[in-house]
This record gives sequence, C-alpha cells and structure tokens, in this order.
Amino acid sequence: MSFQLEALLALRQSIVNYKTDESWQSMLYTAQINNQWFELKQTEKSIQSWIDALSDENIDQWLSKYSFPLEIHNKRMGVIMAGNIPLVGMHDLIVGVLTGYKMVAKCSSDDEFLPKFWTSEAAKINPIWGTQIEFSDKFKNVDAAIATGSNNSSRYFEYYFRNIPHILRKNRNSIAVITGNETEDELIAFGNDVFDFFGLGCRNVTKVYLPEGYEFKTLFDVWEKSHAEVAFHNKYVNNYNYHKALLLMNLDPHIDAGYVLMKERKELYSPVGMINYEYYSDINELKAVFEEISENIQCIVSENAEITHLRLGQTQCPTLWDYADGVDTMQWAIESI
Repeated sequence: MSFQLEALLALRQSIVNYKTDESWQSMLYTAQINNQWFELKQTEKSIQSWIDALSDENIDQWLSKYSFPLEIHNKRMGVIMAGNIPLVGMHDLIVGVLTGYKMVAKCSSDDEFLPKFWTSEAAKINPIWGTQIEFSDKFKNVDAAIATGSNNSSRYFEYYFRNIPHILRKNRNSIAVITGNETEDELIAFGNDVFDFFGLGCRNVTKVYLPEGYEFKTLFDVWEKSHAEVAFHNKYVNNYNYHKALLLMNLDPHIDAGYVLMKERKELYSPVGMINYEYYSDINELKAVFEEISENIQCIVSENAEITHLRLGQTQCPTLWDYADGVDTMQWAIESI
C-alpha cells in the first residue's frame, strides 16, 4: 500500500465518527466561538462533505490519475490557507503531504483550530500527518508555495514567492443559470449553492442569470420554506440589514425577499445577504460572455445541458479532483519536486 493511500485512509478514519467523538464536538464549539460564521450546522456540513469525498471509490479514482513519488523527499512547501469556510484550506495541505513535501502551513485566523485539530487526530493513526506538517507564520527556505488571498494580497505574494514555483489564488465568484423550468427540489438545491456557509465561499453563487420575464415568486416561495432561517443568524442578518439600508437610502431599485436582497447588475460579486441577477434571452450569447470572464468564475451551476457546468446544489460538494481555479494542484506539486 502506498503512503498516499495510507495517509488518506487515516485522514478519513479520524473524522468519520466526529458526531460521537467528544473531542471533535468540543472542537466544533471552539471553532464557533472563534468565528461566529462557523455555526455548528455549517461546520458539520463541511466535515460531512470531506467524509463523502474521502470514500474508497473517490480516493482510488483520485490517486490513479498521478505518478507519485515513491518516498517522502526533502522539499518544503509553504501554504497560506484560506478561512472563509470551515476546513477550506485543507485540500492544499493534503496535496502537499501526498506529494511528499514537508508542509509549512499558515492557518487563517478565521479557521485557526480545525485544520490543526484534524491533522493532530489523523497523526494518532498515521504519524505522517504530524511529521510532515509544521504550522507557522514564517515561510523561510520553502521550495514551492500556494497562497490564497485577495486580489490585493496576491501582488505581495507574487513578489514574495517570485523565485520559486507558486500558485496564487485571487478573488473568484460562482454563477448560476436558471432556465425557468426548475422543479421545487432543484430550486432548493440552488438555494444550497447560495446560502450554504452563508454565501462566504468562492463556490457560493453570487450572481444568477435568469430568462427574460422570470417570475421570482416561485423561487422565493420555495426558499421561504427551505432557506429563510439564515435570517436568524446574527452576522448574516446584520449584513442583510446593512445593504438593505444602503439600497433604500440611495433609492436603488431592488427586490427584498425578507432574508435576501436581489439586485439587477452586471458585477459577479455580491455581498453577504444579496444576490446579483441579470436577464438573458440567448444562451449562446451568455456562453460567450462566460468565456470572456472565465478567469473570474469559480463555478457555473445550471440544469441547462448546453452549458458546461455543475448541477444545481453541487457547488459546495466538491470532489477531491475539483481543483480551485481549475489548476491541477497535485500535478503541479509533483512537477515542482
């Protein structure tokens, strides 16, 4: 058995019983205290997504794609991890360990505890998760780097890591294309793309394209039953109320569903509590627009078979080979050894 397979099996084993493990449950509450966005339900959703991703079938399919180094080597990789949703930075850390690097990882202050705890639990089963990972704020003598941040921070990262192989991730957003023929279950799934993790992830839909003449009532009636509970979260509703007040003060036309704002505009990015929308009449014209702005798009979701996309409800259910920004991090890491 390869050390990569052994490592992934240990990683899965360390979380599979998190619901009945007192240490894990205590950590989930600690993470929520540190970051109120990490509501228990949302963190459990992230962990369950990892459990699903780390199935035997998915592990075999993922590992079979690559020619891995047979042994751990001496190269060091620095990783600046994102923290907008629980455990979102773990994929880069896992890739580094599987490709034999000594990882130097900087956790986001928003997700400071969960990655350290998960790897420490995995290390009890397979020591590779302890020996190959060092959590630190300093990146001296690294041979490769992955950094996730804003468009502004990427300029600093570009300079800092200019002499070594690196992957830099900037701001991206996800979009949806609605046909108008979606079933109630599909609209509920679309709501997951929007509201999971309160819309904080780059895989969350922030812009939706609607057929001309689309009636919002059907959508809002479904979401009222399935997703309106987001309005009971203090930080979410504060954002919603803030942007609602701005729109009202500026006499800016918008649609208010009572728990989310809909604003017609071209920008892909929308703040928490708001979704941008735009109408379309020709799907081919829309596809041409997507090609032009592809570098700003993380995911496209739709039930329209003419669009290269994920199905509604799939944005926050990534597989192990769903790489951020479409860059195959594993192959890059192997080639950078």
